Amino acid sequence: MTDVPDIPTEQIQQRVVAMWLGSFYGSSGYVAKRLGKKGLREFQDMGAHQVADTFKRLELSEPKDLAIAVATNDKNLFGSVVSVVEGDGWVEIRRDKCAIKEGINAFARLGAGLVAKQHCKTCVESHWRKVFADLGMKLEVEETDEGCVMKVYRS
Repeated sequence: MTDVPDIPTEQIQQRVVAMWLGSFYGSSGYVAKRLGKKGLREFQDMGAHQVADTFKRLELSEPKDLAIAVATNDKNLFGSVVSVVEGDGWVEIRRDKCAIKEGINAFARLGAGLVAKQHCKTCVESHWRKVFADLGMKLEVEETDEGCVMKVYRS
């Protein structure tokens, strides 16, 4: 029998990012090709609503709890450098290094047609803004060179 090697955490996270990007853009591309822009928007809306519904079922209803959940996944699954900062009535998810954005840049170097700016807009406008709106919250986003700052507060 041949031993199956262990993979270091950083390599696991890189593979998770690559699988996530491939699945997301593969599915989105197929939906857009078959159903057009309207179909793609409906597909993205469904995904955002499902995420919001999951948060509701997990009874995550406070901005801080949601920010910690998002940051925990970003850090542990993808390898992002992320923190959560609380203020008076708001919370920030600070991605000092977004592993998804880094993954997109790696794919771009290999010739893939993904551009980080386009992805960041899709991430914010077609996903997180809708997720937080479903949960009765507002979202402000500031992009940085390697990530972003998402400020979440109650509507």
